[in-house]
Amino acid sequence: MGLITWAFMKKRILVSQVITLAVLVLSKPDSPKLFVAGFVIMLFGQTIRLLSSAAIVKSKTLTTSGPYAAVRNPLYLGTAFMTLGLLLMLSSPRHPILTAAVWGVTLASYLWIYSKTMKSEEEFLSSVYGPQFEAYKKAVPALAPRPADLKYFFDASAYSPEVFRKNKEWRGFCAGLALAAFVFCRIKYDF
Repeated sequence: MGLITWAFMKKRILVSQVITLAVLVLSKPDSPKLFVAGFVIMLFGQTIRLLSSAAIVKSKTLTTSGPYAAVRNPLYLGTAFMTLGLLLMLSSPRHPILTAAVWGVTLASYLWIYSKTMKSEEEFLSSVYGPQFEAYKKAVPALAPRPADLKYFFDASAYSPEVFRKNKEWRGFCAGLALAAFVFCRIKYDF
């Protein structure tokens, strides 16, 4: 992994947070119905992330069970649903051009960030795990699970409370709830 790639990997969370803050400030959410739909989608994404963080043993082994048997990047799949949910919550039928701009900037940014991130991670995993990762890569889709593989999300043997605590995904869950509370307040109090 090159120096620029390493630096990007370390800053991607900060960049994502800046983009999120910008769309929170620039948007004008005003639809309780879109808020509820977005919140449900955001919770779905967070559930995927919670399950994934209870299965992945970082830097010790190539995790290929549980959600990782269905898709190579379940954490990013969860992030995609969370982002979609947030965008729905921030949408405004009264401000369609602003809503389209918020969606466009956010989706373009996140597609760029996560395509670079997944490419860098795959290069790293290939260098560490070689043929084992290449076989896994051929067998399991990157981001969109096949319907038949969804059963792996329900494989209780893939999950560990210790791994979950170590990965600290609860912080992302709390941040998601805080974002939702802020958007709810913006809609309710019209600010």
